[in-house]
Amino acid sequence: MADYLKFSPDILRRLGEELVPDVDQGIIELVKNGYDADATKCEIALDELKSGKGSIAIADNGAGMTGSQIRRGWLVIGRSDKKKDALTPKYKRVPVGDKGLGRLAALRLGNRVTLTTRPAAEPGKEYSLVLDWLEYEKADVVEDVSLEITEAKTDLPHGTEIRIEDIEARLTRSTVTKLARSLLLLSDPFARFEEQLITDEPKSRNRPNKSDPGFSASLLTAEFKDLQAKVGQSYFSDAEYRIQAELHTQGNATFRILDWKGDILHEDLAGDTFHAPPFTFDLWVYLLSSESFSTRSSTLSEVRNWLSELGGVHLYEDGIRVPPYGGAENDWLGLNLRRARSPEVRPSTNTSVGRVKVINTDGALIQKTDRIGYVENFAFGELKRACGEVLDWAARILLKERDKKREVEKQSKKEKAKKATTNLELVLSKTVKPTERKKVDSAIHRYVKETEKEADSLREDLELYRTLATAGMTSAVFAHEIGRPLKLIDNAIKALIRLVPDEEKDKANERVARIQTSKERLSSFISIPLGLLSKRKRRTGRVDVNESICALVEMLEPITAYYETVIDFNPSVTVLFVNGTEALLDGIMLNLILNSFNAFQRENFEQDERKIKIDTLTDTTNILIRIEDNAGGIDGVSVEDIWLPGVTTVADGTGFGLTIVRDSIKDLNGTIHADPLTDFGGARFTIALRPMRELFPR
Repeated sequence: MADYLKFSPDILRRLGEELVPDVDQGIIELVKNGYDADATKCEIALDELKSGKGSIAIADNGAGMTGSQIRRGWLVIGRSDKKKDALTPKYKRVPVGDKGLGRLAALRLGNRVTLTTRPAAEPGKEYSLVLDWLEYEKADVVEDVSLEITEAKTDLPHGTEIRIEDIEARLTRSTVTKLARSLLLLSDPFARFEEQLITDEPKSRNRPNKSDPGFSASLLTAEFKDLQAKVGQSYFSDAEYRIQAELHTQGNATFRILDWKGDILHEDLAGDTFHAPPFTFDLWVYLLSSESFSTRSSTLSEVRNWLSELGGVHLYEDGIRVPPYGGAENDWLGLNLRRARSPEVRPSTNTSVGRVKVINTDGALIQKTDRIGYVENFAFGELKRACGEVLDWAARILLKERDKKREVEKQSKKEKAKKATTNLELVLSKTVKPTERKKVDSAIHRYVKETEKEADSLREDLELYRTLATAGMTSAVFAHEIGRPLKLIDNAIKALIRLVPDEEKDKANERVARIQTSKERLSSFISIPLGLLSKRKRRTGRVDVNESICALVEMLEPITAYYETVIDFNPSVTVLFVNGTEALLDGIMLNLILNSFNAFQRENFEQDERKIKIDTLTDTTNILIRIEDNAGGIDGVSVEDIWLPGVTTVADGTGFGLTIVRDSIKDLNGTIHADPLTDFGGARFTIALRPMRELFPR
C-alpha cells in the first residue's frame, strides 16, 4: 500500500505568521496579485478592525481566475505558474509574485476567507471558494478538509475580490497609516513625472509595454486620503540639484548632476563596471532653508511635510516597489552615514527623495521568501556599490564647485578691500587737513590692529570648533557602525539559548541577562551622539527649557545608572522658552553633567550617594538653570581659568567642555556663574538666559 507525505494544519499558520509577520505587508502581497492579473486598480476596504472581529476586502479589476486556475494555481501553496521570463498577456508586465507563498500570509490574518473571481476568459461566470481556517485547526492533516469551488452566473465585469473575516488582530492607526503609505508607494509614484526625467533610460526587450495604463491601489480610509494629498504633490522642481546614474546592459554606468530644470551640469562615465541588472537612479536633493525658498511658489513647510512621507531612496523592480528600501528608518544606501562622515554637500533622508528603477527580467536579484527585501547576493551588492559610487562622485564634484566658489569669493573680498583702502585714502586726502592727517592715520592704524587681534581670536575659535566637529563626526560614524555588531549579538544570544538544554536554560538566562544589560547600556552610549547630531535639534526657534532638559535626563538614565548617580530634575512650575536651538541647550547641559560624572571618578574621592541636582526657575528678568553635584567641588584650578580651552582637572580630559558651555551660552545671549563649592557638597553652575518674550518686544 502506497503512502504519502502529509502536512499538519500548524504548518499553514507558521507559514502565514512567520513568512510575512506584518499585516500591511501581507495585504500588499494580495494587491500584487492584482497587478500580475493585469488590473489597473485595486481597492482595499477595512471594517471594524479595532474590534478584534474586523474584516478586510481586497478587490481588483484584473483578469480573474477560472475554476481550473484556482485548483492548479491559487490553491497550491508554494507553487506559482508565474514565470519571470513570461510577461502578463494584456499589458506585458513582468510578474512580481513568483513563489505562491505571499498570499498565504494575508489569508491567515482572519479565521475565514471568501474568494470571488470573474474570469475575463469566461464572461458571465463567477467562481467562489470559502476557506474556514477553524476547520483546519480541528483536522489532523491538511488533506482532511475538503474545499468546494462553486460556479454561478453574473453580469459583473471581470475581476477578483478576497474578503478576510473574523480578524482577531487589532489594527492600530499607525498600522493603517503604514499600509496607506505602502500602497501609495507600491506602484512607482514618480512615474507621473517621467517628462522630468532624461529619456535615454536602459532598453530591454522585456520592458513593460508603454501601452500599460498603469496600476493604482487605494485604501478606503481617511488616513489614505491625507497621505495621498501629500504624496500626490510634485515638488521636484524645488530641488536644488539632481544626482542620476544609469547602468547599461554591458555593466557600464553614466553619472550625472542636473539642475532643477533637468539640464546636465556634469556628466562622466564611471571608472568601473558593475555586475548588476540595468537600472536608473535618480535623487532629488533639497536645500531646506528660508532663503532658498524665498522666491518659490511652494513653501518650506510644504516640502518638509512631503519629504517626511516620501523621503529616502525607494527601489522599484519593473515598476513595483520592493520593501523595505526607502521605508521608515531604512537608509539602505547609507545616506545619513555618508553625511555624518562628510556633512558638506551631502544629502540625507530628510533632505532628498529618490528611486532606483531596476529591470530584473533575468532574475539576478532574488527577493527573500518573506518578500521583505532582496537576498544580499553579488548582484545586489553591485547595485548598492554603483549607487554609492555615484553619490561619492557627486560629492567630489560639488565639493570642487564649492571650493572654486569660495576662492572666487575670497579674491573678490580682497579686491573689494583693496578698493576700499584706495577710496579711504582718496577721501582722507580730500577732507582731512595735512596737519591733522598724522592723528587720523594713527587712529586708523590702532583700529586695524585691534580688528586683526579680533580676527586672530576668531581664527583660533574656528580651529578649536573644527577639531570638535571632527571629533563629533567621528563619534557619530563609530556610533552608527557599532549598531551593526550589536544586532549580531542579539541574534547570537538567541541562537545560543536554543542550543542550551531545557534543564540548563534558567542558569543560561541569568548569564545572558548580564550580557543583555551591558549591550543595552552600550546602545544608550552610542545613541547619544546620534541624537545630538539630529538636524531637528539644530533648527533655530522656540525651545522649551524644561521639556528639553527632561528629555536629556531620560536619555541619560542608563548612563547615570552605570555611574551609580541620581539626577534630580526640578522643573519650574511655569513654562520657560528661549530662542535658539535644542542642540545648543543639550550641549550645555550634557557638558556640565559629564563634568559631574568625571568629578565623581577622581582618585581619593568617594561618595556613598552620588547626586546631581538640576533646577529651573525665573526671576524678574531671566530664566535661571542651576546644576550642582556633591562631587567635592572645583579643585586644583581657579574658577577664572576653568573656561579656558585645554584647562582640565581630569587626567584624560580634553578641557574643551566648559569652553563650549561658555561660548554656547553667549550665543544664547546669556551668562554663567560658577561657585566652586556649596553646602550641597560640590560645584554649582548658574545659567541666566533671556526669555523669548524679551527677544520679541511689542
